[in-house]
Order: sequence, then C-alpha cells, then structure tokens
Amino acid sequence: IRLARMNTLLKFPVTRFSWASFVALLLTMTASHALAEDRGAKIFEAQCASCHGNEGIALKTPILHGQEPAYIVRSLMAFRHGGRIDQIMMSMNGIASGLTEEDIGSVARYLAGQDPCDLDIKIDYGREGFHEAFSAGRETYVSSNCGHCHESFHHFAPRIMGQKASYLKLALSQFQAGVRIAPMMPRMLQSWTEEDFNNVVTYISGMRLMRACGSEY
Repeated sequence: IRLARMNTLLKFPVTRFSWASFVALLLTMTASHALAEDRGAKIFEAQCASCHGNEGIALKTPILHGQEPAYIVRSLMAFRHGGRIDQIMMSMNGIASGLTEEDIGSVARYLAGQDPCDLDIKIDYGREGFHEAFSAGRETYVSSNCGHCHESFHHFAPRIMGQKASYLKLALSQFQAGVRIAPMMPRMLQSWTEEDFNNVVTYISGMRLMRACGSEY
C-alpha cells in the first residue's frame, strides 16, 4: 500500500519518521515487558518462592504458576491495603505492603507465564475411593456452576483446576465461615455437605492429572 493511501486509511499524517517511531515504540514495549518479567522473577524468587514454589509444596499455600495476572494484582493490592488478611502464613500483608504497584504488576506478569508443571505435586490417584470421589466432585462442581466464575474469570475468580488440595480445603472452609468474602460463595456452600467438600477438592486438585507434564508433552 502506498504511503499516501495509508495516510487516507488511518486518518492521520504518516511520515517515514512516524513509522520508524512506531517500530521503535514496539521494540521498547517488548523490551519493557522482558524487563518487567525479569523483575517479577527476581521478586518471586526472593520473597514468594519459599511458600508458593517447590519449597512450599507441603504448605497450605496456593499454586500461583499460570494464574490470571489480574487476580494476582487484585489479591496483592488487597493484602497491601488490608482488605484481605493472610490467614495462612501471616506474612502476605507485610510482604505486599513493601511492593510498589510496578512490582506487583511485574510479579503478576511473571507468574502468569509460568508452567504449573514446574511444581512437583503428586496426586495419589491409586488410593481407595479416589475415582468415586473424583466423579462425585465433578458432578457437584458442575451442578453448583463453579465454572461460571472459575473458568471465565468472572468476578476476578482465580483459576483453580489442579490447585493444591490442602489450599482448596482451607479456602473453602474460610469462605464457609465468612473469614473470606466472595460473590456467590457463601450461599453456594450452605448446601454442601462435608462429603461434597471433600469430593470437590478431590476433583479440582485431581484435574492436575489431565495436564501433560514432562515426558508426556
């Protein structure tokens, strides 16, 4: 397309300089994104990995690899401003308060691009009753319409498929007790039995088995 024709299509004057500037801007944005990810990686390794990486697998802390970046930003901002209180390690509020908004954005972008397969989580799918609990949990998950939020990011709901069972149990108990607040959660959980809780946790955490990791790629 000729330059004059492009000017007409875009409705603003285009010069050789402006195109060069545009390309330079794209390169700058790419470089900025790479720098932000590097910054996010450094912050995660220094302040987060001990609880949210392989070192913290045995803890009741959530997996954050591959999580929605906006959810991470929203959560860290809530911890930072006291809208959410860390009920697990009692340290998130202090950590978040020491992060700038730029830091938080960098960590969120970094984690969103990480592979959950990097975390060494084992699912005992051979244990007695696993398959029955998994199937029953899937039915409760579907009938409760959990996917409406957690598979569409509605209400900033996080991705939860393949999440650690220990964290899921704790989070659900906190929502049921009113310690944590989220749209629809209290009303939905009122009708769940203890068996429903256990089955749904088995299903959601067990969905990690659906992910192809390592040699299964």
